[in-house]
Amino acid sequence: MDDKAKRLAKVLKLPKLGQLGIVVKDIEKTAKFYSDTFGLKPWFRAGLSDEEHNLGGKKRLDFDVDIVMAFSGKIQFELIRHVKGDRNIYLDHLEKHGEGLHHLGFFVSDFDKRMEALDKMGIGVLQSGVIKSVGKAGGSVTKYAYLDTVEIGGIIFELIQTKFVGVNIKMSRLWFELGNITGDLEKLKF
Repeated sequence: MDDKAKRLAKVLKLPKLGQLGIVVKDIEKTAKFYSDTFGLKPWFRAGLSDEEHNLGGKKRLDFDVDIVMAFSGKIQFELIRHVKGDRNIYLDHLEKHGEGLHHLGFFVSDFDKRMEALDKMGIGVLQSGVIKSVGKAGGSVTKYAYLDTVEIGGIIFELIQTKFVGVNIKMSRLWFELGNITGDLEKLKF
């Protein structure tokens, strides 16, 4: 392990893997394949009310994506389809590599602190943002950042922090079932 990788490991102290992010062209076809082949179901689609995305932490982006999620144990499978709008890392990945694994996601409770430490280390941010869901209970707020870790880790790492009414939550099937009741998520059948 080189020096930068050692420093990164020390700063990040990543929790266990929480998410596999997969870029796809056809959400329904892919979700059905994962359901039929691996028993991944149910799938959930977030009802998003407000999104802010930034390229490299600076340039504001305007784009729409369709995202559905399911769980295998504690691992969340996230299928992402670019719908329209500005160039972003999902569209770039699709054009350069085709469909497939895009990132490894890690759910954290101290997002801002970690981002400050990464900035001091010179670890770049490919894309970041804040996503708010809409629901009867006030919705949730998720901060995310895709880190420039391909050279040192072979893949993009994503840090994710979700709060519901100001309290950190770990994304889980239970939370998704509750989100379906509050209107924050839609339960799908493929």
